[in-house]
Amino acid sequence: MDLQTLLRCQAVYFVAGFSFNVLNFLHQKRGGKQFSPTPPKVGGTVMMLYGLSLLLGVYGHKSYYKAAMVLFVIVLGLFAVGSNLRKFGQMKALYLSPLTYAVGTGMNSIGMLLNIAALTH
Repeated sequence: MDLQTLLRCQAVYFVAGFSFNVLNFLHQKRGGKQFSPTPPKVGGTVMMLYGLSLLLGVYGHKSYYKAAMVLFVIVLGLFAVGSNLRKFGQMKALYLSPLTYAVGTGMNSIGMLLNIAALTH
């Protein structure tokens, strides 16, 4: 996959992840249970930083882009996907529903794979 296609895929991931956190925030503000254990402001901030890091690739700063992707492989791998998988047994207590668990885990897994792919460019 060429870099421009990869960046487009990463941008879709960014929009999906940021939207998940916005919806989580709005749901929580209306008195609903948080979608996941990650507070939506924290998740949204991480996604904003991720979106900004994509600009490094867009503007040709490949070494900085790759460094940022290493960071996000760690963040998404250890803290997001790894945490989700470790908390599978606590799903009912920590997540709004099995669907929000699956969506969050799935999105972050895709994001992590995209970031690993970025390391090859």
